[in-house]
Amino acid sequence: MRSLLAGATAADIRTDPFPHIIIPDAMDATSYARLAASFPTFARIAWAGSAGRVPSNRCFSMLAHSILEAPDMPDCWKEFALLHSGPDFLAEVAALFEGYWPPALLAALGGRFTGHRVARLQLAAWPGDGIHQDARIEINTPVRDKPSSARGPHLDTPNRLYSGLFYMRAPEDDSSGGDLVLYRWRHGPRGNIAAYELPDGDVEEAARIPYRANQLVLFPQGVDALHGVGLRHPTPHTRRYVFITAELGHDWLSVPEAAA
Repeated sequence: MRSLLAGATAADIRTDPFPHIIIPDAMDATSYARLAASFPTFARIAWAGSAGRVPSNRCFSMLAHSILEAPDMPDCWKEFALLHSGPDFLAEVAALFEGYWPPALLAALGGRFTGHRVARLQLAAWPGDGIHQDARIEINTPVRDKPSSARGPHLDTPNRLYSGLFYMRAPEDDSSGGDLVLYRWRHGPRGNIAAYELPDGDVEEAARIPYRANQLVLFPQGVDALHGVGLRHPTPHTRRYVFITAELGHDWLSVPEAAA
């Protein structure tokens, strides 16, 4: 199995409204088919229960650490999680976005991505020093009754280094919506930028990236890396993806002093 970033270059980076990369058909067809065919059920990721008890359009996760420790997870998923939550992938991301990392992020790393202790994220243990990586399976449950968004415009947590979304839309999923929406600030960053959702009046939509099978979107964390999930209409289908990330044990992102 090759990295999702195999073959990606700096020429593929888009800068509007913030630096990001979109890679269609990010994984070879054979490897992707194995992962898609063995994507865990809701009961495996969350809990065993009837469909009627599943909350509408809610996110549930299975961390890379849990994937690697689970005796019932297929080898293809263990290989994927090991690769995309490991130091070689961290080095790939660091090199790909060289020149695009925010100065405050680099300062928090002492100016470099190398030479740090690296580990996989575990929710049971708060991260200490070093860089903590993850490649976790995530789902948004089916939407009932009325359209909704899994999460509106926001910035990811202020300790994060980068965010990646590897979409695994099921072949039978004929739902509408659920695309990734990129935003820009209307009047510059201000207020509580770590809010779970930012006021609509503070941001404006800049682009939409389709929720498409075997597509990767990845971007460095930064004060302009505003994004959210588009409105999903009622559907019996689950939104499936892998969230790939790295973070520090402390926050580094804040409103620039000039804008505070």
